[in-house]
Amino acid sequence: MRARDILAVIVMVIVVVIGQLLRSEDTPSPRQDNPRRPAPERYQAAPDDTLWDAETQAWLSEAPMQKPRQPGWLGTNQNSVVDIPKARRSGTGTAFAIGPGIWLTARHVIDGCDDVGLQVAPKRAIKVTDIRHHVSADLSLLRSSRAPTPVSLTTEEGDDIYMVGFPAGKPGAVHGSKLGSTILRERGRYQTRERADVWAERSRIPNRDGSLGGLSGGPAFAPDGQVYGVVLAEDRRRGRVITARPATLRTLIDASAAETGNDPSPAAFSADLYPSKARDLILSGRVSRVLCRVR
Repeated sequence: MRARDILAVIVMVIVVVIGQLLRSEDTPSPRQDNPRRPAPERYQAAPDDTLWDAETQAWLSEAPMQKPRQPGWLGTNQNSVVDIPKARRSGTGTAFAIGPGIWLTARHVIDGCDDVGLQVAPKRAIKVTDIRHHVSADLSLLRSSRAPTPVSLTTEEGDDIYMVGFPAGKPGAVHGSKLGSTILRERGRYQTRERADVWAERSRIPNRDGSLGGLSGGPAFAPDGQVYGVVLAEDRRRGRVITARPATLRTLIDASAAETGNDPSPAAFSADLYPSKARDLILSGRVSRVLCRVR
């Protein structure tokens, strides 16, 4: 190859490299999703007219994915801090019915949303008409025109908990064992401080790894089938989940003058049976996916 040709090739390479660098600087970086409130466009709608039936059919025969048991000496952090993004973004989460048109969820699931809905069909949601926030906790009470049969609440503490909702925007459930408690503080767009419970993840259904973001706001059931808490946050690295305590739920309910219902025959949960129980709650709409839209 002649010297002139070699020089021409070198010039072309330099031009291409500089062009790529300039293009990289001009192209905005991808939007960072809030892992606690996943963006709705990341996930597909329910697959058919029976909301979530196909998604959860395998739960009737599939065994939960087991997680290594954590030694008790690991303990819990005295304080846990979560940063709330200041930018408002659309997202998804979980809520559950506790009375006639009354739902509970985590505040960060719906805070800053222009419209909030509860999904009842693949392309239909009922509108949330009123939102009340806990004065100092990451908890909110929602009102809608209707709600399915409510779940019951309990203050009876146990060693196991079963959390139901929509991690990654799809149906899922988690079995946890009690580790202790922590002071949960959230800072950013709003501030909270509350005593909360900490659970080690024992197993999950379906068998997929990844963040539990989207499970936030979901009910945490005691083995007797009554709700003991609400999912607030996860420590993904350590395999832990943080939930609101029964007294926190009651404070918000009383302050909102909300009428709660009662499940006359709550289904008991166990390490082996919780997938089918969780499926029933999701298919009945008692545990619902929350849709948050920011205009």
